Amino acid sequence: MSDQGVKLQVLEEEGNGIKVRFQGVPLEYVNALRRLAMTEVPSLAIDSVAIIENSSPLYDEVLAHRLGLVPLKADLSKLKEGCEGEDMGCHVLLVLDAEARGQPRTVYSGELISEDPSVKPISDEIPIARLAPGQRIKLEAYARLGRGREHAKWQPVAVSVVKPYPHIEVRNPKSRCARKAAEACIPGVLKMGKGGLTVGDEYKCTLCMDCVKICPEALSVEERVDDNILYIESVGAIPPREIIHMAFQELGRQLSELGEAIKG
Repeated sequence: MSDQGVKLQVLEEEGNGIKVRFQGVPLEYVNALRRLAMTEVPSLAIDSVAIIENSSPLYDEVLAHRLGLVPLKADLSKLKEGCEGEDMGCHVLLVLDAEARGQPRTVYSGELISEDPSVKPISDEIPIARLAPGQRIKLEAYARLGRGREHAKWQPVAVSVVKPYPHIEVRNPKSRCARKAAEACIPGVLKMGKGGLTVGDEYKCTLCMDCVKICPEALSVEERVDDNILYIESVGAIPPREIIHMAFQELGRQLSELGEAIKG
């Protein structure tokens, strides 16, 4: 694939979400990035739990599963992947010791105490268990690096999708049915002004074609080859822009390995 005519544009970036437009890039490559963002970008998650005491309503296995699904922020450069045992950087220890004394209470993720200050849940308000008076949870949890292909708890993304970039052409801005077409569309995509119908945030179009059905004489909507939007929403552990960057690196590494294998 030549880089001639290739354009990347960040359409929207807010919070944990990012939308990037890929022009001149085959859909197969964009879809590969989408899949790699889910399965090959490493992240940190609790993988093993040593339960010392658990008198909560949750079985040990359910409690361990809930802990594994708590997204963790971490400095990934400090951690090793694929190692075992006591090697430094193989895992991070988090301790939980919570008890309900006089009244029922909820145990939250903020009560997990990490041996590494840089490793912590993305939110302190993720509920883990509900305890009745006298019930207690005491455990040691070990988090390690993993990838989404191994288990969903290591997926750094909540959403990873590709959709065609919509191209809207206004043919007759002052058509009698132009206003109805704008009203049928998602707010912000089409606008009615003094000069008639205009295009606003084109990329927000979902290609439902309702506007065209109502007023085909006013506008047309179409898809074009090799013009797509990649939408990534992070779970909060890794910034979405960094996830795309890491997916690019992984794609390059895999293509290099494939090239070497073919040469060999």
